[in-house]
Amino acid sequence: MMRRVQQWSTYLGQIRVPVWSRTWSFSVAVLSVMVSWPGARPCPSECECTDRSRSVECGNTNLTQIPWGIPPSTQNLLITGNNISLLRRSAFEGNGSGFVYLGTLSLPGNQIEGIEASAFEGLANLRTLNLSCNTLASIAADAFLGLCQLQSLSMNYALEPSVEDQLWIALRPSNLPNLTELHMAGNYLTKLSEEAVSIGSSLQLLDLRSNLLQSIRKQTITLWQTHHKLKVYLSSNPWMCDCELRPMYWWLRNTSQIGDGQLLTCFGPGTLNGSILSQLRPDDLVCLEDTAASFVFLGIVLALIAATLVMVLYLNRRGLKRWARNFRYACHDQMDGYQYRYEQDPEPRLARVTAII
Repeated sequence: MMRRVQQWSTYLGQIRVPVWSRTWSFSVAVLSVMVSWPGARPCPSECECTDRSRSVECGNTNLTQIPWGIPPSTQNLLITGNNISLLRRSAFEGNGSGFVYLGTLSLPGNQIEGIEASAFEGLANLRTLNLSCNTLASIAADAFLGLCQLQSLSMNYALEPSVEDQLWIALRPSNLPNLTELHMAGNYLTKLSEEAVSIGSSLQLLDLRSNLLQSIRKQTITLWQTHHKLKVYLSSNPWMCDCELRPMYWWLRNTSQIGDGQLLTCFGPGTLNGSILSQLRPDDLVCLEDTAASFVFLGIVLALIAATLVMVLYLNRRGLKRWARNFRYACHDQMDGYQYRYEQDPEPRLARVTAII
């Protein structure tokens, strides 16, 4: 800009005009240059621009789309508290500005329900994107296409249950090759699909707190272990502490990749509800199938014992009959002896009393 001002000054200095006229002409020239300079574009009426238009905030003005006329020199753009239900294709290119300097884009609390393919086209230098506190129910497979420099993506409290499968496809490494932080706390995630497992090798922080995860597959854990810089946060999920959780249990015991491992608590089974996962023993993690199998095995053992007993009794039936017959005779002889003594002396104690008298 200074070069253009100097050129205008040299040109004006060659013209012999009154001093006041030259001063006026110079002011007009400078104003023209400032107006034509890209960073000098006036701030949209719905927004507030600060720090020479490097930071723009458009909040609580009932916007239904990205406002037009945002200065192209903007580095930080915050749009919040509006009603932008859909981020359409090239939503930021239609602004009339080339956001080559935009590094941080925050769109929380705008009731965004869907993101179309290439919605962030033209934001090649964007490094931080915040989509938290929205109601995303639809995310196109190429929603984040073109964000090659994106390092941090936040979608806390922003995802509806129906968007889970679409989400992991949109987050595949080919779309976000340089992503290092992924924040998805406070959603309805119930599983980690195959697409979720194939996260980029550059990822260093994965926040999955306060979701609906009950277990993590062994294949997922094995892949995560190859990313030595990765830190995972998993607290406040309803973990089902049964045999399916054993791979995660050993991962927790043998690694420091889980940033909040001491806070993981069991939601079930009932006997383990509220227990701290890291304080359990491996034998505590059993499945209902294991318990049923134990009962079946016990039943088989008891049946074998009973069958053996019956077989022994059958093989010794003659001896048992003889023993029973002898026992019966012995009892009969004993009873005959009692009967004889009774007939001879029906009341021996009374006889002793009479003799004393």
